[in-house]
Amino acid sequence: MRHNIILTILILMGFLNFIKGQNNLKQIDISEESDFVDLQLTITKYWQDEHKNHICQVKGLWQKDTVGFEIAFRSDLQLGIIDGEVDKTRFYKQGINFYSVGALSNNFIKALTGLYKTDNKSLMMIDKVESTTFVLDGQPEKFDSDYIKTKIFFDDMDEKGFYSEWYVNVDLKNKILELKEKDSEYRENIIKMLTIK
Repeated sequence: MRHNIILTILILMGFLNFIKGQNNLKQIDISEESDFVDLQLTITKYWQDEHKNHICQVKGLWQKDTVGFEIAFRSDLQLGIIDGEVDKTRFYKQGINFYSVGALSNNFIKALTGLYKTDNKSLMMIDKVESTTFVLDGQPEKFDSDYIKTKIFFDDMDEKGFYSEWYVNVDLKNKILELKEKDSEYRENIIKMLTIK
């Protein structure tokens, strides 16, 4: 009997913490200019995998829906600009990968489609989306304390015809992930990359 009461209390505490976490989520659209869609999500969980890659679970709100996905940053990323020059060896294949977490990720696609005002019909995020990554600013080796700015390239060889670019910035210390638009002409292809295998 006592065991059941303790178990019930623990379950209730976990549920209340979950609700509290949901209440802290903010609307993802932080756009300041009408021509660009900029997004900000909250890092709700962080860990490193067996290869020391940095994994963030991110969530936010779009209207009344909770949206989210997981994003992985390669452990060996380095700043790509040295003494004002671009180091061409520092474009990292699979430098940042996006992973679906199911319904929340499908909600993210729905939000992105709405914000981008695209005609894409699919509202399902695929399991994994790879990108080539270039670090613009910050020190990735100080992932837990530095504000790191990157530019990612989807389909960088244009093999699928979905070439697109996105700015992805991470500030783990303040639990922030930003997705900033490089050019509105990439909107359709970003949606396609996230939804078509």
